[in-house]
Amino acid sequence: MATTVVGKGDSIAVKLYSVSLFKYSLGESFWLSKMAGKDFVKKDRPGKILGTSPEYPLQIIRDLTTSAGDRVSVDVFTDIRGDGVYGDDILEGKEKDLTWYTDEVFIEQIRQAVSAGGRMSRKRTKHDLRMVARDMLKRWFARYFDESITVYLCGRRGKNTSQWVLDTAWSGFAGNSLQPADAEHSFALDATGNYTPNPANATTFSLKWLDKLDTYISKMDVPPNPIVINGEEYYVVVLNPDAVEQLRTDTSVGSWLDIQKNAGVRGAENPIFKNSLGSYGRFILYSYSKLPIFTAGTQQVANNLVLGAQAAIVAFGNAGGNFNLRWEEEVRDYGNLLSVSAGIIWGVKKTRFNGKDFGVLSLYSKVA
Repeated sequence: MATTVVGKGDSIAVKLYSVSLFKYSLGESFWLSKMAGKDFVKKDRPGKILGTSPEYPLQIIRDLTTSAGDRVSVDVFTDIRGDGVYGDDILEGKEKDLTWYTDEVFIEQIRQAVSAGGRMSRKRTKHDLRMVARDMLKRWFARYFDESITVYLCGRRGKNTSQWVLDTAWSGFAGNSLQPADAEHSFALDATGNYTPNPANATTFSLKWLDKLDTYISKMDVPPNPIVINGEEYYVVVLNPDAVEQLRTDTSVGSWLDIQKNAGVRGAENPIFKNSLGSYGRFILYSYSKLPIFTAGTQQVANNLVLGAQAAIVAFGNAGGNFNLRWEEEVRDYGNLLSVSAGIIWGVKKTRFNGKDFGVLSLYSKVA
């Protein structure tokens, strides 16, 4: 019986592995699979990036997949203010000027490679080391995407060491600087239950934080744009597991029950609701283990996040061969040693206009 064999380095293999690796990495990424919109990658076009509207926490921009350049600019227009003109008073000469601010994200290539060993190493094991190498690259890219986006949203890497692929000294890439939250977009409750922007004064997390947070956002001069799902406005709250545990053990009547009863109920078909802890008021809650932990004053603090629309911009470029992620295979030492690599051109940045964060607040809580 004839058998079709796709050899190492074959153009079909490049296509198949590029699409497979790209699709898996995005699907396994917490941020890209849930916070960028369900049409981010079409099922009939799994190897291609689609742009998204600014209605989700992550806005995906694909302009650079079809055009040259290493940066994308994003503009925001501020609301006009002041009174209008009444009756027959003259309007001419009293027009309001349009005011806008610009932010930009740079893109850069990132690559990773795995050695599949020599011919005898591959012969001695029952495992297909080429496939194992591919799967390891899948997992690495998914983790790399998540960690990079997390660090940019928080503006810091933190001191966490377990589970991370990014070193604690990692300070960003492509010239997109890390920007810790400004004072207005920093939120915590102190030991007396009052608002503080200083993480050194943060106490442990509880349900009352969400009530206080709701009030705080409502009073902000320019609050983050909410995420609109089925006509209702929401914010996403992403919590460190310590904060989730503190919330679960909160002794307030009905605290955890109030959240759990709305798990997967409202907007269940939307990816933002999928696998959430539940919702409370206009907040959709998530637990995520890789939020940075850092030292503030004399205590350890978790950098939780509150996300509105357009909290961050993610831009992709074409990595070659009409795919966003490029798979390469290389045979060296006269055909004996096989290495496989994958690379992608992309960039990510928290949106910030006029020196202030736009769609994200850092929510600091004490790590017990």
